[in-house]
Amino acid sequence: MEEVYLNKGDLLNEKGQINEAGYAFSLIKKYNKENIKGLKHIKLKEWNYYIFLNETNGVCVTISNLSYAAMLSVTYLDFTINKYISKTFIKLLPNKHKFKLPHNDTEKINVKTKNYVFSIIPGSTENSLYVCIPSFADGKKFIINLGFKKKADNSIVTVIPFQKPGDFYYNEKSNLLVAQGNVQFGNKIIDFPLSYGTLDWGRGVWPYKSTWYWSNLNVKTPKGDLLGFNLGYGLGDNSKGTENTLFFNNDIYKLNDVEFVFTKDNKNKIDYSKEIHLKSKSGDIDLTFTPLFNRHDHINLLIIESNQNQVFGRFKGKIKANDQEFEFNNYLGFLEKVINKY
Repeated sequence: MEEVYLNKGDLLNEKGQINEAGYAFSLIKKYNKENIKGLKHIKLKEWNYYIFLNETNGVCVTISNLSYAAMLSVTYLDFTINKYISKTFIKLLPNKHKFKLPHNDTEKINVKTKNYVFSIIPGSTENSLYVCIPSFADGKKFIINLGFKKKADNSIVTVIPFQKPGDFYYNEKSNLLVAQGNVQFGNKIIDFPLSYGTLDWGRGVWPYKSTWYWSNLNVKTPKGDLLGFNLGYGLGDNSKGTENTLFFNNDIYKLNDVEFVFTKDNKNKIDYSKEIHLKSKSGDIDLTFTPLFNRHDHINLLIIESNQNQVFGRFKGKIKANDQEFEFNNYLGFLEKVINKY
């Protein structure tokens, strides 16, 4: 497999097909979705997903347009008791009434309904994430109020084709985001200490059914270095460029293949409570993931279905890159398998 570094230019040609497949370290392609043709617009999927974790708590927020629906999903994670609370809002809408999500990762997003407020405001030194849900758990108000910094040189971007012409996936994973702020349950304000996270920015026209495997980690090591990785596969043809990348302070190291090896029960089903191994054919990736808990969400609306197992846990092992070996010593992160029909 020979990976290709992307050139600058338009993502799509006049026929609505990608100009080239490959990878880059920034959103080098212009997302010109106006070139998407005919019924392909119905299959268009757009989302921004933010995740921030520390040793005590975490938040996950997704705002997305998924085929026939607009969706906001919010999760609060409590690592002191290994529990989570999630709430998802889905509204089936004609395409023209969906969220107005930007063409890049630097523009603001403001959405306000009777059920929630979502806001991303870019700043000169810091971005702000604000989410307010008047009735989250037990009827209590829930607020996320975080400031975070995004470094331009900590991203992996891929353009991935599918079998059918006009189907594509344009994606950015931006690691080592540094955040701090608070969350609020009812009248109780909970400190959200210095945390590290990832932006998953995705735009594309997909087949009706898709499956992906994804794992991500961000941490400040005991020596004070920022260390992270993004590992994934399964979605489309990534022979020209994978998303597998190691981030270390201001350096980016491209990795090749990866495989997640699951433990299965006597019915040949994955046991998400058991250890999971991440490895590469070259041996450069050799990690063991020990689960803490599984955030399992299954949404089934007949024509729209999403079955997600996002497992939070700790990574041990090593990744070799550029003749260096990076150790992972019980660091917190997540791993997921997602099956979608929409």
